[in-house]
Amino acid sequence: MRALLDAGVPVASSCNGAGVCGKCKVQVPRGGENLSPISDDEIFILEKNGIGKGFRISCQCLVQGDVTVDTSYW
Repeated sequence: MRALLDAGVPVASSCNGAGVCGKCKVQVPRGGENLSPISDDEIFILEKNGIGKGFRISCQCLVQGDVTVDTSYW
């Protein structure tokens, strides 16, 4: 989420990045290996909100290389 915001890209969120709402989900079609490993907290958010594979919660992962993301709210 921080990388998106720093790049001037709007990100949906009602918890302000606290890792609670799951609204900042992004689909990761390419470069998923360049994100930090998925945490137990992120898995919980994904499962709680019925978010499928190929998505990440942007406030819960760090960008460590090139990544392509997409989301329905852009």
